[in-house]
Amino acid sequence: MDEIRVGLFGTGWINSVHAKAVQKLPGVRVTALYNHNPQKAHDFNTKHTGGGAEVFDSFQKMLDAETIDVLYVAIPPGAHNGEVEAAAAKGIHLMLEKPIALSMERANSIATAIRDAGVLCQIGHHMRHTGPAMKLKKMIDDGSAGRPVLMQGHFFVNGLFSKWWRDPKLGGGQLVEQSIHLYDLARYLFGDAQTVCGFADNLVHRHMPDYTVDDVSASTIRFANGAIASLCAANAADPIKGSIAATVLCEKVCVTFRGFDEATFVNHGGRVGPDMDPEAIVREEVKSDVNCYDELSANFLGAIRGTERLRSDITDGVEGLRLVLAAAASSVAGGMPQSVG
Repeated sequence: MDEIRVGLFGTGWINSVHAKAVQKLPGVRVTALYNHNPQKAHDFNTKHTGGGAEVFDSFQKMLDAETIDVLYVAIPPGAHNGEVEAAAAKGIHLMLEKPIALSMERANSIATAIRDAGVLCQIGHHMRHTGPAMKLKKMIDDGSAGRPVLMQGHFFVNGLFSKWWRDPKLGGGQLVEQSIHLYDLARYLFGDAQTVCGFADNLVHRHMPDYTVDDVSASTIRFANGAIASLCAANAADPIKGSIAATVLCEKVCVTFRGFDEATFVNHGGRVGPDMDPEAIVREEVKSDVNCYDELSANFLGAIRGTERLRSDITDGVEGLRLVLAAAASSVAGGMPQSVG
């Protein structure tokens, strides 16, 4: 494929980030975009593509024009209404923002359409595309990290975000829509989840009539390989600067993530007890070489050209959603463990 033509479905902040990323890549061009609000679409086109894309007033018209090879879908998860299935049927490769839906029924419909069409699908789990995450994943896979045993992480912010985000029918809540990033990072490193129990509630914003989603949550997850994760989220933290962090313990290495792109690796080789030689412990600071959103698009478009393997495919979109929905269901059931299998 000499030139990859990209279409954008949704013109919010995250697609502006993706538009910037793809336009850095050689042989890639944003050629079309659609938003149900034509003025927003035209404004986005002027600001983020230099006016170089064709703006469509209906999604179907954009598909029928046959001017795109790839579609970036960044709309509220509860707003999907068959558009992804229609694009897949046209042979268009897809980048879907997370979560891909708010129910397993919709997620499975999307996944079936993508698999039946044979198109590639990347999920917008950008935390997989950071230097520290990729390094640790490689160490786990090749055995140099030893057995993974525990992850403790949090996703702390403080904002009202968009109106749709506060609507459970469109956004699904912080646990499902936002902290899924941490849950996916745990899946990326530890593999399939087995059981989850947790709690979620609206404790800070319940006085606001249009804020009817959770603003605190905490889950404990057991993975099929025996590893455990403890993950918390809150929309009641520092109003100026949020905090997204995690510590991952493996048999031979301890990794502390600070945000997305920086981490400290403590390579202790599995040495334990009072006889440990401090000089044998190797500490390494690891930072991402490139922006994780740039890396996500480079990986996706490289996979389309056959030079890379997708780091987050449609199965990850389905299983990541299954995990956070199970955590939410556990809360509704008073914290009772839920099978994720």
